[in-house]
Amino acid sequence: VVRDEMLGKISKDLDLLVVGIELKELGKIIERFGKVNLVGKSFGVLKFKPEGSSEEIDISVPRIDEKSTGKGHKDFEVKLGKGISLEQDQLRRDFWMNAMSKDIETGEVHDIGGRGKLDIENRVVRMINPQAFQDDPLRMLRAVQFASRFNFKIEPKTYKEIKNNAKLIKTVPAERFHEEFVKMFTKSTKPSYGIKLMMELGLMKLLFPNVRKVSAAVDKIPKANFPAFLAVMLKDYGRQAGTVARKVMKVSNNDAESIDEIVRVMTNKKIQPSSKNEFAVVKWVENLIPYVIDSIDGYLHTMKSQTIAGLFRDMKRKGKPTNRKELPVDGRDVIGIGIKGPKVGKVLDWALEYAIRKGNQDKEKLLKAIQREA
Repeated sequence: VVRDEMLGKISKDLDLLVVGIELKELGKIIERFGKVNLVGKSFGVLKFKPEGSSEEIDISVPRIDEKSTGKGHKDFEVKLGKGISLEQDQLRRDFWMNAMSKDIETGEVHDIGGRGKLDIENRVVRMINPQAFQDDPLRMLRAVQFASRFNFKIEPKTYKEIKNNAKLIKTVPAERFHEEFVKMFTKSTKPSYGIKLMMELGLMKLLFPNVRKVSAAVDKIPKANFPAFLAVMLKDYGRQAGTVARKVMKVSNNDAESIDEIVRVMTNKKIQPSSKNEFAVVKWVENLIPYVIDSIDGYLHTMKSQTIAGLFRDMKRKGKPTNRKELPVDGRDVIGIGIKGPKVGKVLDWALEYAIRKGNQDKEKLLKAIQREA
């Protein structure tokens, strides 16, 4: 919240830190005013929902993270206690701009050495401690995300530490990547800058080794269309892009399918919506769910290309069917003229293509055409 205030941004997040109290005692006090969720108690965090509110607030006590063995965010011991100071808690944070806090009674900002404010003024992302990226390698991607989001530079020593520790990014569990990529895309005016930093720092080749070049089109994609962002970024993977995204950052099955189909329309001119490709487009999308079609259309609209929805509107205006259900004949009609078994489906596909090509929806004429073809 303090960082965003200094940047002149409105933040919906409210994280409270209470110093000089044990977590158990804090829980007993606040439960009188609402519902307490203990899901984060091992990290000194209570999720509190005030009475009459649907929003949860994170209320925590100071903590310190003591390194145990190995490298990664799970290889440390969390210590809580009312004897831990605000400054100790601030020093465990990732970057100086994220280590600031404000007294809710006096409004006084607590910023060790004024470093957070200085970094915001200088528009840089600076690590608090050189061990930051060994303690939690995800912080390397977070540095990129913040730089892209706020159009900051990564301070030289921090930049060097990320390059030196880049290989540790492979130790981060896949599910932790998703949020950082979402933020880099949705909260940045120029996500291509974040992608450029990932390439410079060696993070891209470790996470997505096939990616060689990413189109500046990523900056034009609407923020509601995360699958299109990933499709443009991962285009070099072809039809494996969705599988790769699912493996590396645990995207949903619907997002993975959307990514694959967007890459498909990028690379296959035969299914790009146009009056020349009407039947091919109809067959392509017949088994796709609306979410996937909307994602594809969002990408096509951004590229100023004809959309699937637009093509189908044009076809309907001309009296053309956009799926088999819109044909004036069905399976029973086809069986009624003596066609049986697996051939029924093939004949209906032929009828669909014929009706699209001819723009003819007359049942009798279509049945006669089917009989001639059969």
